[in-house]
Amino acid sequence: MQFVVLGNGIAGITAASTIRRFKKEASITIVTKEPYPAYSACILPNYLSGEIDKKGVFIKDFSDYSRDHIRLILSQKAVAIDVDRRNVLLESEKIKYDKLIVSTGSQPIIPTIKGIDKKGVFTFKSLDDVVNICNWNGQTVAVVGSGPIGVEASIALKQRGCEVFLIELLDRILPQVFDDDAASFIKNILESHGICVLTHESVIEIMGTNIVHGVITDRRIVKCDAVILATGMKPENDLVGGVLERGEFGGITVDDRMGTNIQDVFACGDCIEAQSLIDGKPALSLLWHNARWQGEVAGSNAAGVPRKYAGSLNITGVNVFGAQAVSIGSIADDRGFDAIEIKRDEAYVRLVLSNGLLIGIQSINWCENLGPFLATILRKEKINPCKEATPLESLSTRDFRYFPFGQKLWSRAHTK
Repeated sequence: MQFVVLGNGIAGITAASTIRRFKKEASITIVTKEPYPAYSACILPNYLSGEIDKKGVFIKDFSDYSRDHIRLILSQKAVAIDVDRRNVLLESEKIKYDKLIVSTGSQPIIPTIKGIDKKGVFTFKSLDDVVNICNWNGQTVAVVGSGPIGVEASIALKQRGCEVFLIELLDRILPQVFDDDAASFIKNILESHGICVLTHESVIEIMGTNIVHGVITDRRIVKCDAVILATGMKPENDLVGGVLERGEFGGITVDDRMGTNIQDVFACGDCIEAQSLIDGKPALSLLWHNARWQGEVAGSNAAGVPRKYAGSLNITGVNVFGAQAVSIGSIADDRGFDAIEIKRDEAYVRLVLSNGLLIGIQSINWCENLGPFLATILRKEKINPCKEATPLESLSTRDFRYFPFGQKLWSRAHTK
């Protein structure tokens, strides 16, 4: 039996390894458009900052593929899928498959900004992106977009010795993963380390003739010699158009087996829309841990071993100059959810509830174990009012029975 995996990220290599575990004699081929063995995109900021060398980003070497008897096709992009003949068409060859797993990952969202094609403008997605940034040697950098990638890139550039401007269109940084108070806490840390954070500003032009000389926002001119676009990611699904169904967010539609609308074609990782563990609705969740779990489920089912995916859960961690910022699940945003905040000196934790269910956690420098909070989300436990008050200073995650909420306190009870 011939298994073909499109994509060499964590979802693809996990799917291939899972297939090999169940199918010792099967033919397995991984196709990647990059010239490298698998590496961790999560650690690219550490390479940019100089904390690790280039070798440190790799999680596999070529011998690992040989040992597992996996054929690795490098620098080849899949351009089409012929489902009738069960072929994958590459740029220079055609591959037959019995079972196909699409794990093509994500690609940067490129905003429509005048001058965006100038030299000195970079994205921050791949190893080659970081190599190009390091080779450019810019001294003053404007980072456009303040999601986790933008924040981590800004920190790495500052550690590299650059002057850094972090520009965000919305009114707070990390807007998809932290609410106002937590985002403000993190913003203050960034600014205290010399990063200029500009929120509620839109970049309308990149200055320079052929090379970046600065950016123009709707409020000011920022002189710089490099621009990094960190304006989000989207599923990379160009090759599946007209073949595999896609959802409203552009990801491949899958069931809880990672199966697509085409028999014997599975999909996993950043390119899919899977159900959310919080509310069961389709969602994009372009995160390492979800992709890895999806790869296991896709590989198992492709190999004929039934397995179901429970749902995606957003878990984001950012090291902000030594301060550990963590976000799990949903944020309150403007949807009217209840929230509980606990502040202790330089530590902060925020709990987000919907109809009594804990659906989100945000913490900064919270040294206590967040495991009970996470377990409560996973078990969908109900948090109900309790009658007796408990002093705030006695509360901790080790004693998860009570939480302050306004003048009320809340105790844990299992959902029936």
